[in-house]
Amino acid sequence: MDREESLEDIVKRRNKRLLNFFTVHGLDARIVGDDQKPAVVLNGTYVLSCYVKNFDLHFTKEPFSNEIVRSFKLKNEPEVSKLELLEAIELCSHRPVFKIKLSGTELFLVGYNYLDSENAIGRYPVFAQFMPKVYFDLDYASRLAESLNEENYQVVIV
Repeated sequence: MDREESLEDIVKRRNKRLLNFFTVHGLDARIVGDDQKPAVVLNGTYVLSCYVKNFDLHFTKEPFSNEIVRSFKLKNEPEVSKLELLEAIELCSHRPVFKIKLSGTELFLVGYNYLDSENAIGRYPVFAQFMPKVYFDLDYASRLAESLNEENYQVVIV
């Protein structure tokens, strides 16, 4: 029996294939941001110059460029070798990402909780070893770090 797939289901399926496209070859990739326009962070250090449209992955020469250097179909079983993928990554320039780390530890800012979440009162940071928040803008990360330092959390940007 055919059923109509919702846009949400299509996006989830597409994003699962996007992540698999990298991880099937042993690359440390993470999808961040808006589900509709996800960004791919590689090795926790930089965001790839690429975007997805429907089930096509397009690598661009540089961030925010319209110049596509390679494109791949996102399929259940990627039909691209690790070498082809690495070559596509090498053809592009990528942006660094920034994380906020609790000084003297291996803990990173992963989000915020509230003492009273129903009324958004008493916000406090949460630090953990895995899945840190990543920031694409150093100035923004710096302002957050400064704010946390003012609240007596000793943090650094990495």
